[in-house]
Amino acid sequence: MIALTDDFDQRKLIHHKAATAACKMSIKANWYVSLEEIKVLLDDLRKCENPFNCPHGRPTIITYSNYDLEKLFKRVMD
Repeated sequence: MIALTDDFDQRKLIHHKAATAACKMSIKANWYVSLEEIKVLLDDLRKCENPFNCPHGRPTIITYSNYDLEKLFKRVMD
């Protein structure tokens, strides 16, 4: 049971609950996602106030240079 105190902030509680629910419902590794679902997710992401991080601060977008990709596939020698 949550004790209500003078510093209780209902908006913060709602935000925390929504963020937790969103993370638990997120797409996990090795899940199949259709092309249509991907398009909807990307459209929704574009509408977010901060599309670069989840509510917990984890990145939602990662950028790789051509060099980085080639290195990952062992096509570049350092």
